[in-house]
Amino acid sequence: MFGFDGKTIERNQARMEAARMNIDTLREEVARLILPRQQGFNSILSPGQSLTDDMTDEYGAAALEDGVSLFEGFTMPRGVKWQKLRFLSSEMNESVVHQQWLEIIADRLFMLRNDPKSGFTNNVHESAASVIAFGEQCIWPDKRFDERGYFAGLSYQSEHIGSIWWEADAQGNPMRVHRKFKWTAEQAQREWKEAIPPCVRDALKQPNPKPQAEFEFLHVIEPNPHMKPGILGPEGMPFRACYYSCKDKVPFKEGGYRTMRRIISRWQNAVNENFGRGRGTLFLPALRASQIMMQDRVLIAELNAKRPMLAPSDELDEAILALKPWGITYGGLDEQMQPMLKPLFDAADSGDATVLHAEVKQTIDRAFYRDLLQIYREQKTHISATRTLEEIAEKGILLSPLARQETEWFSPMLDVELDLMWQEGMLDDMPATVARYLRDGGGITCAYDNELTRMRRAGASAAYLRTAEQVGVVAQFNPEAPAAFNREYPLEKVIPNLADGNGVPATWRATEEEKRAHDEVEQAKAAQQQLLEAVPVIADAARSAAGAVNGG
Repeated sequence: MFGFDGKTIERNQARMEAARMNIDTLREEVARLILPRQQGFNSILSPGQSLTDDMTDEYGAAALEDGVSLFEGFTMPRGVKWQKLRFLSSEMNESVVHQQWLEIIADRLFMLRNDPKSGFTNNVHESAASVIAFGEQCIWPDKRFDERGYFAGLSYQSEHIGSIWWEADAQGNPMRVHRKFKWTAEQAQREWKEAIPPCVRDALKQPNPKPQAEFEFLHVIEPNPHMKPGILGPEGMPFRACYYSCKDKVPFKEGGYRTMRRIISRWQNAVNENFGRGRGTLFLPALRASQIMMQDRVLIAELNAKRPMLAPSDELDEAILALKPWGITYGGLDEQMQPMLKPLFDAADSGDATVLHAEVKQTIDRAFYRDLLQIYREQKTHISATRTLEEIAEKGILLSPLARQETEWFSPMLDVELDLMWQEGMLDDMPATVARYLRDGGGITCAYDNELTRMRRAGASAAYLRTAEQVGVVAQFNPEAPAAFNREYPLEKVIPNLADGNGVPATWRATEEEKRAHDEVEQAKAAQQQLLEAVPVIADAARSAAGAVNGG
């Protein structure tokens, strides 16, 4: 189909492995210190082996877990549709019919993600831990089928970045991606059926089949240099793909993709580097220091509790030294009742080590944004709403690196998900105008509605409240100030934006009909109040009129 060349695949793989050798050494050290379950960059883990032998202080690992929870809560909160679909054309977005269709598609998408069998929650958590600790993550969205072969939804698989090699295009986006993995002959046969490579076919031959024999493969995705636009099938797709048998040195099972199916994102990257660097690699000196300081503090405590002893060289040879609680050592006193055993040195003071370790822990907290969590902050009282919003806005600034995942992770993943949904007919109910728009090259993007975007908008709310406070001061010597302020910034516009910035659900807002009904009730109350206020005046007028008549 495409004519993949095995030697070219091997050269590309060797080049990418050589370019990443140094960073893999750093990532392996980070994994041993704070994310031991994701070791394996330049080592092979055995099933069931201990993963925490190099970890003396688990503080960094706990801080990373809090950072991952913060990341998920601020960027992709559970139970909330944190992506809102939009067309790239503003004219298309103006149509109510188009908006309603996009809302339906978003509902279907989040239903697929929230399906417990999709694995979205667990695998997103692993990818978030990877991108924060190592600076890179890889996730593979795909279609999921039941045992009968029917479409059952989407699946998500977080892939260890130690098994992923990639090169970027001129814009820095993943262009060529290789994934190296091992499968047994039985697994390969169940997945590839008749397309299995020779090594698997030989392993399954009778009369001595070896279904558990393991083989190494590469999954290759790269740009299709001979793409034919408008052609159905792999030849018309922008990416071509194949599997490569490392033992047979042959490519097999060729195909294509309309999108880059393997989603790779970075936390940040250095100059002249494609691979990512994360908070774990950036703060590796503090993570190392924390391990050493914990070892030293344990050593000091142990020496204080079990201090080395001094004894005469020849007078306690026959004594039994009972160095234990309530132990009695006979012969341990001389004739003047002085102890024959003395400590080698006085008890050591661990205060300096404790203070220095606390400083390192504060650095680790900042590394994983733990210091921004309210539970770890000093509680203060009498803080104004304006100051609270200013602090929220400051959080949004400090957490701005999280927004890179919207560009490199969430948006490309959305493209893949929509493509998979389209393949299964889940977009077939689109209006005819949408179909023409997409056929002519239009696209679908998204806006983000999560805690991170609201924090970045909190500055506007804080500015409004600061202005209101200043207007209150001006009102002390100019009573017309509040009226001028409300005329310039009507509450009908301000309140919805304040609520949106605070995360009040849009479904709580009143509809136009509910607003009209509320206004009618208020008008009726006002009319009734006016009537009640007028009754005494009318009664007085009636009595006055009656008195005038009687007097006349």
